[in-house]
Amino acid sequence: MKAFLAIPVILLLISSPRFEAPSNGRVSSAVEHIEMPDQGHAGAPTLLHDAAGRLVAAWIERHNGEARLVMAKRSLNGWDAPVVLASGTNWFVNWADVPSVVFHPDGGAMAYWLERLGEGRYSYGVRYITSADGSAWSDPAWLHEDRSPSEHGFVTAVPYEDGFMAVWLDGNGYATERREMSVHAREIATDGTLGEERSIDARTCDCCPTELIDLGDGRLATIYRDRSDEEIRDMSVSVFNGTEWSSPTSLHDDNWNINACPVNGPSADIAGDLVAASWFTMATGSPEVFAGFLDGQTLSASDPVRVDLGRPAGRVALRMASSDEALVMWMEGGDPEIAGLYVRTLGADGHMGNPVKLAETSTGRAVGYPRLARDGVDWLAVWTEPAPDDGEQARLRGVRFTL
Repeated sequence: MKAFLAIPVILLLISSPRFEAPSNGRVSSAVEHIEMPDQGHAGAPTLLHDAAGRLVAAWIERHNGEARLVMAKRSLNGWDAPVVLASGTNWFVNWADVPSVVFHPDGGAMAYWLERLGEGRYSYGVRYITSADGSAWSDPAWLHEDRSPSEHGFVTAVPYEDGFMAVWLDGNGYATERREMSVHAREIATDGTLGEERSIDARTCDCCPTELIDLGDGRLATIYRDRSDEEIRDMSVSVFNGTEWSSPTSLHDDNWNINACPVNGPSADIAGDLVAASWFTMATGSPEVFAGFLDGQTLSASDPVRVDLGRPAGRVALRMASSDEALVMWMEGGDPEIAGLYVRTLGADGHMGNPVKLAETSTGRAVGYPRLARDGVDWLAVWTEPAPDDGEQARLRGVRFTL
């Protein structure tokens, strides 16, 4: 039985009933399309902020048989010139398992991507580089100890103490015929030195992106899709107290029984002492996206609310808009008049804003995971626009909007 976790942080618990959303949304006049700085053949975008608070976009480009991890910083005048952080001809490039960059408040940085470990379709691992000043980078190294030709990826990393903490899905169990993915974690110093590799959960869902947040008091929390012996694949939470990771507890008992991986991970954020999370499930047989604020004793969402319009594809992104309000973004499918990328606010008092349609876009895998981040007083959402049939290149697309 999974143990409950006591965390001495006072968080607010939302107690609203499940929400039955209206059948459509509307396009807000405050949504503005913006040019992204990619050079084509681009995808897998992420959004983050550097130590100075500037918005940064990172993505993958492929040119002449080479994959490149590229980033660009945003200012009042638009995007700075893109910078190539790493490149290679043996990379694993995937719509859901994506590379990124993370910045330390002291000026250091870490970047990571995926590189093949064998000839198998999903035989790949995580490579990383670090920098003490964000300009001079270390030589690439493997993040994990296991080098078997199995899957290692879905990394999330955050600044931690003098360096970084990363969590990822590790396929070491497949190398031992256990044939189960696990969640591992490891500290990385800004000089590239690796700490002890720890296993958080030995049996997890195979390919759903992970989440990792700083609780603000020296502790970290990771959220990921778990996998029980009965093939219940709900979200679980584990907390690092500076010494060890706690036994996983349930984020919410959806009881989704599925003997496959839905490739749909969680998203969470914190503002002050308030934590919110969002996730996708089909526990009832129909797709649903839920969001809620987490209980301070268990980090569970005991009574989340449904935020979608009836036929979501999930791929959620959640960010705190203020100290008592979260902004949730997700993809909606179905009726062409409704399908697209949506956002709505969720207040700690239970109030939920009207859904706002940011863009019309496909829910196909080529669109990837849309990303969400604050852009000054506004917000920016970014996703991949697949290559059309006329031979044009895949590009990044973005919109800026206000609440």
